[in-house]
Amino acid sequence: MCSDLTPDQRYSRIQLGCQALITNPRGFVLLVNPDRREGWTLPGGIARDDELPHLAAARGVREETGLDLRFGDALMVDVVPREDSPQGVDHVFAAQVSAQAAAMATIPARALAEISEIAWVEPDYIPDRCTDDQTRRIWSALLRLTDPFAPVYHVDGRPIGD
Repeated sequence: MCSDLTPDQRYSRIQLGCQALITNPRGFVLLVNPDRREGWTLPGGIARDDELPHLAAARGVREETGLDLRFGDALMVDVVPREDSPQGVDHVFAAQVSAQAAAMATIPARALAEISEIAWVEPDYIPDRCTDDQTRRIWSALLRLTDPFAPVYHVDGRPIGD
């Protein structure tokens, strides 16, 4: 029976997103304003073939903000179902940087064609800059920083139990 299925029917196609929730000592969140999508987002990007998520997040952060960070365990995983393109599976990693490192965040010259702005944003003002799904994702990730029992797995920024 399985042999009658086409490859597209047997396996889901996914796009592996790798973002970083980076906070400074004041608790502000680093956001980027990418030209390719609506609203601000966490820095990061799409993993390349055979690239591990934590390494893809580190590369994306470095390319978009100039910060050279290392990540360990994922803080959360957020699945973004899509009908017309590969499903998104986004890993969100976390890092807190010093005030000195926060001041070093800038858009590298090679990213100016893709990123128009970066900013440290107080969590209460995230909805003013981000889309609803990105706001839910960021707030869920912030909750995970303070509550180790908060849900890890989300769909469109919502815990699967909601």
